[in-house]
Amino acid sequence: MPQLEQVEFFVSQLFWLGVFFVILFTVLTYTTLPKIRAFLNQRDDFVKSHISKQDELIKKAESIIENYEVKLNDAKSQASQIINDAKDKAMQESESLIKSTEEKIQNEIKMTEERVAKEKDQAISDLNIQLKDSATSFISKVSKIEKENINL
Repeated sequence: MPQLEQVEFFVSQLFWLGVFFVILFTVLTYTTLPKIRAFLNQRDDFVKSHISKQDELIKKAESIIENYEVKLNDAKSQASQIINDAKDKAMQESESLIKSTEEKIQNEIKMTEERVAKEKDQAISDLNIQLKDSATSFISKVSKIEKENINL
């Protein structure tokens, strides 16, 4: 029986195995593997280019951050300078306002003192006149001399 003859069957299988292996190896070596290598090389180039672009973008981002920090510090210093200038200006304006208010108050006090002095003089003058009239009337009643004849 030929099915039971394993030696011839095994040798023919080994022959065809070798033939198909050589054909498969040749096809893979000359057609499939170059395509796979080209794809892998293309992928490596793509990854490297994106990594280099990423490095460039990181450097740009760092420089932008540095510029931002410099501008932020400049803005902070300008803001503090503006605040200090505003404080100084406000202090000067308040001092000048206080001085002008004190001068106005002093002028009002002086004018009030002058009015009080005038009114005091007027009151004393009126009091002297009333005292003279009262004294003349008293003397005229006590001594029975007419008011026109009494000089005080």
